[in-house]
Amino acid sequence: MRELTSSEASEFIENSTFLWHQRFELGPGVFTPGVNDIDWLLAHSSLPMDMTGLSVLDIGATNGATAFECERRGASRIVAVDILPETHFGIRKICDLLDSQVSFVRSSVYGLADELQETFDIVVFWGVLYHLRHPLLGLDAVRRVSKRCVSIETAVGDWIDGDAGPIARFHRLDDLGKDPTNWWSPTVSALTDWVASAGFTVTSLVPIPAEGFPQRVLIGVEVTEGDPEYMRVSYERPLLLQPFTLG
Repeated sequence: MRELTSSEASEFIENSTFLWHQRFELGPGVFTPGVNDIDWLLAHSSLPMDMTGLSVLDIGATNGATAFECERRGASRIVAVDILPETHFGIRKICDLLDSQVSFVRSSVYGLADELQETFDIVVFWGVLYHLRHPLLGLDAVRRVSKRCVSIETAVGDWIDGDAGPIARFHRLDDLGKDPTNWWSPTVSALTDWVASAGFTVTSLVPIPAEGFPQRVLIGVEVTEGDPEYMRVSYERPLLLQPFTLG
């Protein structure tokens, strides 16, 4: 991956026609115009500085900023995933600009395990969970592609529901941030219960903001040994998308 000059980065941003969702330093002192501050998330996440030889899956990659940073940190295989085509956020154009080896896959999180047929040392799952109509199914899907560590960033509902315990609020229309794609805001305690049930152990938790009731949270988890907890107490089993026959 090559480093851009300030003039190269500025010219690329000025001439771009795709959506910039992420804000990150593309060249020295030159930041992209997105609203999602990736540098802040990287600074507060549990992602290791040295990723030499590790495989990384970035789910909900949009412009690919996190995937590119993982490549800079030495990751040997990086797959960026988004439900929208690569032209929407321009990730292929940015890859070409940076001479990046990041691979792009267009997929829903629910079908990733069947699409990729592999697991990853590190999974980044930022800004996706609350957009899912089926968040527990989404966490189950993430567990199937996770070898070890997952970093999750999501909206939470503590600023609305306070100390109400492990509850999740459903947003039918656009009452969460006036965005009709925002479906769920679990409280932090509900979120930690969700990840435990899905087969993860919480290793770090950063509330956003740090004081008062959080509106978002950045949480690091690790895969627990054996089957996910819910499989020991429920008749439900992981969703398999392959065709099946009866009898």
